[in-house]
Amino acid sequence: MTVNIKSEKNYGLIGSVLVIVGGFLGIIPYIGIIMSTVSLIGQILILLSLKGIGEKLGDDRPFKYYLYSVVSGIAGAIIAIVFMAIGILSIPAFIDEADSISTVGIAFLGIGVLVLLAAAIVGIYYAIKTWRTMYGLTGVEEFDKTATWMLWGAVTLVLFGLGLILLLVAAVYQILAFSNLPEEIETGEMATSGQIF
Repeated sequence: MTVNIKSEKNYGLIGSVLVIVGGFLGIIPYIGIIMSTVSLIGQILILLSLKGIGEKLGDDRPFKYYLYSVVSGIAGAIIAIVFMAIGILSIPAFIDEADSISTVGIAFLGIGVLVLLAAAIVGIYYAIKTWRTMYGLTGVEEFDKTATWMLWGAVTLVLFGLGLILLLVAAVYQILAFSNLPEEIETGEMATSGQIF
């Protein structure tokens, strides 16, 4: 049976573009708040796209995985910001006579960084599962490449610049994947796999 996924394709394409634009322009002071909102709108459009595709193909895994990715990223960022803010605010309160930096403040900052790192790992894990599953469902090779580049970007993120470049390549492949997604697809045409490697 053939199903029409033209609307879902467009939602995914527009959402992917908004996420990449919002992500990169979000670091600019004052514009960052607006661009973060643009990125969030993009994430919602991608979720709508994956929800629709999942309903039409009878497999809700891509939507669930991507939802886990988005929620873990947002929740992790909020918790990390709270810990970091407490850490920054507590440093002056705990400075002793020798002007040493507060260990309490540093501890809170460290916890904030660890929470952010853990949220990023969980978010990327589920994003990779999303795109591997989409490849299995649709046969669009760029979804598989998105997952592969995302995996390598996450692994090399320790080298900061290189990891960010690879994650950018993954984002571009995500845009290409939705662009190459056919407007009509046969249900049950592809094997449904969601393996990461």
